[in-house]
Amino acid sequence: MADRADSIRRFRAALADAVGRSRRARGEAHQRAEDFQRHTKELAENKPSEPAAESRQREMAVAYRTRMGLEVEEFSAAEPNAVPDAARNESATGKSQEQTPSDGSDLDFSQARIMR
Repeated sequence: MADRADSIRRFRAALADAVGRSRRARGEAHQRAEDFQRHTKELAENKPSEPAAESRQREMAVAYRTRMGLEVEEFSAAEPNAVPDAARNESATGKSQEQTPSDGSDLDFSQARIMR
């Protein structure tokens, strides 16, 4: 009988420990989420509106794309939100590069083609 009571006592202690850990984890996760949301709002409110800050961001983006070996399209200062020629041509034809095989063959196994 004492063995059964001892097992129940240990089970209840383990259950209380697990509930306590889960409550602490929930509280920590909630705190991290609130911190993240507050930080995101601060960033959105402090968005750089100065041309110097935007040009610095653009320079950093160009440097990153160049370092990664990606294509960098030049935009004039008068058209900061200009659409690249490739995107304009793609939207005009209605087909993306993923939908058509690059070598012209009819063996297109891209997911877009299979899912139709």
